[in-house]
Amino acid sequence: MSLAAVRPQPYPVRIHQRRCGKCGKLVSRTAYACRRCGKAQRMRPRTIMLLLSAALMGGMFAVATISAMSPGRAAEAPPPPAATAPAAALAVVARTPALARSISATELWSAYTRDHATADRLYRDRSVVISGIVRAVDRDFEGGIIVRLATPDPFEAVNATLATRNDPALGSLVKGRPVSLQCVGRGELIGAPLLAGCFVK
Repeated sequence: MSLAAVRPQPYPVRIHQRRCGKCGKLVSRTAYACRRCGKAQRMRPRTIMLLLSAALMGGMFAVATISAMSPGRAAEAPPPPAATAPAAALAVVARTPALARSISATELWSAYTRDHATADRLYRDRSVVISGIVRAVDRDFEGGIIVRLATPDPFEAVNATLATRNDPALGSLVKGRPVSLQCVGRGELIGAPLLAGCFVK
């Protein structure tokens, strides 16, 4: 009898198996290491994620370093020019209560409805004397008093926040009655003109 006939044949490699490169034993393709010799067979997903995260952070750090060291960065955003003396004087005059613009709630609402940018140039951060009919008197989340003046749109109002909560003239704020307020324009929010720092005249 020949020696070749007695020698055991190696186990056939199946589809879901492969041979370990170190010991030659069959290992499942889903195994991370050979259970006989301990040789790593494939990389764990957690290790792959850590390597990718480290590479991403290194790339971001490199880009930030290059951007910070590049010349001419300060020249990209020049500082805004200082206000000239006439412009500064005009801004002070515009905020002077004695020269406040007088306007009705309907006119202010119409101005913001027509052109928001133009209305901001005329009334935002400027002293305004506004008159109108009180639609409601509410309180905001901080307890401040908000006077809502009626407009032609039944769903829109001019919202004026009073500067103080203990003004003796607050008793004149009655729904349906006319009122005149000295305020500062604060732009518009969702179609409703805003006023702040208001006093009852």
